Amino acid sequence: MSRPSKRPKKAYKRVQSPLNALKNEIERLYVVEGWTLERIREHIRASYGLDQSPKQYKDQLKSWGIRKNHTWRDAAFILRLLNRTRAEGRPREAQTVLFSSFPRRREDILKYIKRSKLVDEAHLLSKISDEEETPLHIKLPDTPLEQTVPRTAHNPLTPPSGGSGHLIPPPDHAEVPPLNAMPSPEVSPRPSSQWSSKGTPSKRLSTSTSDTEPDDMDLDPESLPMPPHDTVKQPASPKLGDPFGPDGPLRQHNGLDGPTDGLSVDDINALLSSTPASIDQFGLGFDIARLGVYTDSPQLNDGSFSARFVTNCLYWLICVGQDKPDCRKNATYHLDQAKLYFLCMIQDGSPPGEACIGALSVASVLFECLGHTERLAEMLAECDQVTRTHLGDDNPLRLTIAFKKNLLQRGGGCSPLHDVDRLRYIYHRMECEYPKSRGPVLMAKYHLVWAMLENELKKDRGQRDFRPAKEGLEALLKEYDAHVGSTRIETIMAATTLARATFRFGDAERAEEIIVDEVFPRLRENFPEDHPYTWEAKHRHAYFLLQLAKADPGPTYRRRLQQGEQLLREVVRHRRRVLGEGNPKSMQSFELLKTILEKQAKVNEANSLWWWCKRQV
Repeated sequence: MSRPSKRPKKAYKRVQSPLNALKNEIERLYVVEGWTLERIREHIRASYGLDQSPKQYKDQLKSWGIRKNHTWRDAAFILRLLNRTRAEGRPREAQTVLFSSFPRRREDILKYIKRSKLVDEAHLLSKISDEEETPLHIKLPDTPLEQTVPRTAHNPLTPPSGGSGHLIPPPDHAEVPPLNAMPSPEVSPRPSSQWSSKGTPSKRLSTSTSDTEPDDMDLDPESLPMPPHDTVKQPASPKLGDPFGPDGPLRQHNGLDGPTDGLSVDDINALLSSTPASIDQFGLGFDIARLGVYTDSPQLNDGSFSARFVTNCLYWLICVGQDKPDCRKNATYHLDQAKLYFLCMIQDGSPPGEACIGALSVASVLFECLGHTERLAEMLAECDQVTRTHLGDDNPLRLTIAFKKNLLQRGGGCSPLHDVDRLRYIYHRMECEYPKSRGPVLMAKYHLVWAMLENELKKDRGQRDFRPAKEGLEALLKEYDAHVGSTRIETIMAATTLARATFRFGDAERAEEIIVDEVFPRLRENFPEDHPYTWEAKHRHAYFLLQLAKADPGPTYRRRLQQGEQLLREVVRHRRRVLGEGNPKSMQSFELLKTILEKQAKVNEANSLWWWCKRQV
């Protein structure tokens, strides 16, 4: 198989500061808790492995608009807002202004005037003009900041032409009004009283939404003649080349081994990261067709609508992560192309819904292992809009997308229970409305048993019963094996969740066997060792080993912790160098490795882990 050429390991220049992911924590420590910058620097370095200089912290705080000590201009703006609150007749205790989230009152400004040897309040106000706008870091506590939402250029989806067999790219990426945001129907949680035991909606059920919102895409099936799969091709583009040509990233390989002229695997992953490498370091005239084969998965190399949907999603991630205008323009183009291929899958009647569910599962896996939680939510929202426009408000595909979206918005252990009755209702609807498509039914069943497992974990230990979820996952894994094969990503997801359920059920040895003998062999047939999803699997394996060690502090305790440490040192090394030290996945692995070191009483190694990381990268 043709793979991207190997190159010497290098450090990547990032588009964003690695501190961006920790903005809220740094602001809280600096402004609210009153920590010094040096103390914050030591804390971030020890906790997350980010070793930034004092100047980098100061520059980042300045770019965020976070200050602890105000200037005379800041004091003037604060006084102007305080005068407004007094003119509005607010009580004295309500006359407060937030400066970088920290309250400032009139007495604070009077002290500042005296300390700065100013004459009076009028003298301070003379330092600014009436026309100057108040900075964003200074505001009234009960007045939310006006957020300027950038208008995103949405190009209308151009349907495949029955005559030419080509997808026509949007002309010059012309800007049109953005698609209106459409709230998705809530999937979890929802009161179970709305659903009968057979999954029949009660009279109170309504997933319909406003009919007054305009549809910006003409998705009338009568106006979209669908050509066969092999006649639909990616449009040629002078700037982007032919992504599905012989040098395309997800082309079907010819089985030949050897170097290519494309970017290395590490280069591709660095560009795809949620803390992306700067595209400038790869030379002028960057052509996205220089990407090599990204995975070994047949799902991404078969030239199907599903593969092309995922391909354009990956192109979109690369372009949208850069700060160059031409990249942003291309990002809009590739997002529209992804939506177009999603529409093609919706209209595919053999079997309906099968490709949509599979494509979303693959895209979700890739987005998550790259740290793209927010981009994943954005992509799901776009697919939800296409589904709603074409299939209407109340359809099981849209409910499935809504469930995926809601999972991204939920918190940890304090989040509400999943509404199992509603998920069972979606499962029954899938069976009724997609009798010829087993894939959507199996995915609905997976969501159901997964939610059952998660709900049991939220109960008191004495009330937990993991048997139903475990038995459901065992049956589901067999169904996936029979329907799509043992190496499909959906099958791997089911096997991984079965390992968790088996462990919670009390059979730790069998759970470890599932991970080692079933999950990893399937995984390696889809992804190489240097792929972020492989790193994610190893990270989860290390976490699993930590849980096994906690549950059984016997003879295997030390062995499992050592094995977890070995896995994580490899993952931390790769993630920090390729994805970036500020990538959420990199920081998660760093924290887990530190925890495992502490469990082994390797306190010195845990405290100096950031230095080990620095030497490795």
